[in-house]
Amino acid sequence: MEPVPGLGSFNMASQVIRTLISWDPVVSATCIKLPSIIGLSLPSVVPLVTNALTGTEPVKPPKLSEVVEGMRASGRS
Repeated sequence: MEPVPGLGSFNMASQVIRTLISWDPVVSATCIKLPSIIGLSLPSVVPLVTNALTGTEPVKPPKLSEVVEGMRASGRS
C-alpha cells in the first residue's frame, strides 16, 4: 500500500499499527476490543452503582437497543 501524500504522521501511525498487528494479532485484537466492551457496558453499570451510592430514587439502565442507536446516531453527526 502506497502512502498518501500530505498525511505524514498518519501514514507512520498506520504503519506502526500494521506492524504491531502482524507481530501479535491476539494482543492487538484484545487492545482494540477491551475498551469497546468496557465502553458499551458502562451505560448499564453506572446507574446501578449510582443507585447503590446515593439515596435518591432509582435510575433504570437504558435498554441495549437504545445504547446501540445512540452510538449509531453519534457516528452520523
